[in-house]
Amino acid sequence: MNYKFTNSHREYRKITKPTKDQTMIARTAEFEIKPGKKPVVIEAIEKFTRTVHVSEPGSRLYVSFQDKKDQNKFIHIMVFENEGAELKHKTAGYTQEFVDIVNKVCVKKIIFKEFNFVGGL
Repeated sequence: MNYKFTNSHREYRKITKPTKDQTMIARTAEFEIKPGKKPVVIEAIEKFTRTVHVSEPGSRLYVSFQDKKDQNKFIHIMVFENEGAELKHKTAGYTQEFVDIVNKVCVKKIIFKEFNFVGGL
């Protein structure tokens, strides 16, 4: 049995492999921010990811990483149980609030990519 940590570090969500009838949706969001904007973005990321973990049980994974060499670059990795879970995420007010903050300080548009599940968990 596998478990995923939630933001409280006391709760765990059971992770199961998808069945043939389930289609997990995996995406990344990559962006680069303007120099000097890191504190604002990090604060927004911390608030946003905590909210996602608490509010979206259909989000199997939502994590943010900062590039080690260029600390103005970030990648978010997200996995949703299904289209409904992704739609809930996309349409949430806190998602739009986060995107608005990031868009104001991005060097260029956020790059979204979609991936197919191959194996793991």
